[in-house]
Amino acid sequence: MLLAVSAIWGFASPVIKITFPYFPPALFLTYRFAITILLLIPLTLYLEPKTLHQLKELSPNEAFLLFLSGFLGSTVQLGLLFWGLDLTTTLDGSVINATSPVFVAIAGIYFLKEKVTSRELLGLIVSFIGTLVIVIQPLLEGQKLFSGSVLGNFLVLAGTVSWVGYVVITKKQLKHKITPLVLTTNMFVVGFITMSIILFYLNTPSQITAYFQNASLTAHACVVYMAYISGALAYFLYQKAQKLIEVSEANIVLYLAPVFTIPLSYFWLGERITLPFAIGSLIIVAGVVLSEFRTARSHHVS
Repeated sequence: MLLAVSAIWGFASPVIKITFPYFPPALFLTYRFAITILLLIPLTLYLEPKTLHQLKELSPNEAFLLFLSGFLGSTVQLGLLFWGLDLTTTLDGSVINATSPVFVAIAGIYFLKEKVTSRELLGLIVSFIGTLVIVIQPLLEGQKLFSGSVLGNFLVLAGTVSWVGYVVITKKQLKHKITPLVLTTNMFVVGFITMSIILFYLNTPSQITAYFQNASLTAHACVVYMAYISGALAYFLYQKAQKLIEVSEANIVLYLAPVFTIPLSYFWLGERITLPFAIGSLIIVAGVVLSEFRTARSHHVS
């Protein structure tokens, strides 16, 4: 299940990148959220008819946390990711985004009292060091701080950190029996509402209409992929996996996403694999192997 999520999200970065000339980040995300909820809202009401009644029974604090999780998982996390990818390469962006297990594991220990062995923690730290190498890669290649790819890398990293808030809050909500489908639908509804505000702040209605008129059929197909495959399906599978295993274990496999991104970025987009990128990626792989060897061995013994 999680391997499928890794593949779907691994393919997403190149798809996003080739769509930017037609749909800038705010419009891309609003469009994506809109067509996603056209599917998810009726599907949720059909498969889980008690949803509205359950939502009405939430306390004010629970309702706020539900909104906050949706905002963090959609507009904040995806917004920072998309604006970052608009400035940097998909190679850098995908690997930086894959560092989420480090932050999620730490948050799982602190907020959810989850157990992580010293070997797994060491693997996460090693992977994080590799990620830092890739974040500062443009600096090593002569770029200035907070310009171009450097700024883009930091935006992607900030989006990755915001993902932690989404994961921690939704993990708590899952324990209160808010289903994966409801959480996924909530995220995209909140994302559509909040990102629409940003969209109309940045663009006039005529500008938005012009983007749609000039977009190619391929660009629309890419948005549909991001909405239904990388969006609704992948987030639903991720939430379902979270309900079955610990947060740290659900996120460690997300390190595999760049395995699917790198070939597409190299052959499809023509992006260059540099020495700092290769070194950082190898360090990350070493950390993942270290952590996953521990996990696989302990599961075999038990």
